[in-house]
Amino acid sequence: MKWYRPVGAGLLCIASMLPTTALASEHLSDHEVVCLQQQNCLQYLQTELAKQPSKSNDWYKLQSYLLDFYFDKQQVTALRQLAEQLLQQEDNPVVLQAQLYFYYAKVLLQQGERVRASEYATLAGNKISALFDGFGDPLRLVELANLQISVQQFDRAEQTLLLAEGRYGKSHDPIFIFELNTNKALLEDRRQQLGYATLYRQRALDAILPTGHSGKIVVALGNLARTQQLQGQYEQARLHYLQALPYLKNGADDITRAVYLLRLAELSWQQQDLDAGRQYFRQVQFVTLPSDSHRQLYQQLTEQFARI
Repeated sequence: MKWYRPVGAGLLCIASMLPTTALASEHLSDHEVVCLQQQNCLQYLQTELAKQPSKSNDWYKLQSYLLDFYFDKQQVTALRQLAEQLLQQEDNPVVLQAQLYFYYAKVLLQQGERVRASEYATLAGNKISALFDGFGDPLRLVELANLQISVQQFDRAEQTLLLAEGRYGKSHDPIFIFELNTNKALLEDRRQQLGYATLYRQRALDAILPTGHSGKIVVALGNLARTQQLQGQYEQARLHYLQALPYLKNGADDITRAVYLLRLAELSWQQQDLDAGRQYFRQVQFVTLPSDSHRQLYQQLTEQFARI
């Protein structure tokens, strides 16, 4: 399993459905919105978490935001450690259980533990289905489809997405439109239908760009750029990667920055713009590259630029 999109897919936030008390951001839907005014989101979440009584409503909610943060920033080791710690508790709220099963299934898939991943994916799917039945939230259906794509249940995922679109297709919620089209694109990407994937990725970007939601904008731009690159649309891909760079935050987005700069170097090579390629390549921090495929590309480009 790959971690980015189309190098990967993120979980839609479940935290907004957790019970709340006095937490100032109780009506906000995910960690990025909670951290909007914070320079260091991870430090803020950890500091606020330390103030809360264990297993209080706010404690659960902050744990949920922390899980989201680790997943979105591809901090796999930290995500696995926190998930395993929380899974040892038997009294987690049902929404947090769904989130834990979902993320843990994703981590296990990413680390090659497919049998255990399938077990947790089943648990997550059951919980997410129950949450949709209880709350009627369209994002629950998209979450379920995302999970089905992850475990290669493509026909089921298509039916789930069609159900979500049929019931809520006229929604004006940009987050729903973004997530719906992102997962439709992910499904087409897995089916190697890149033309359709590009169409849905453009729709996802169009929906999220006016919101100023930087994390999702970065994902949307990177998704579209990578799909365009795979289709040989090198100039369009380059422009979208460049458009994403100003939205990245130092520290929190170092992994994403390394990947996007690596892709820009690769695109420059593909366009035979070697000077630009070397400039992007020199900025890539090898130690932050998240996967073997990225590190292999780095070594390949090292050899290519050295020869010319």
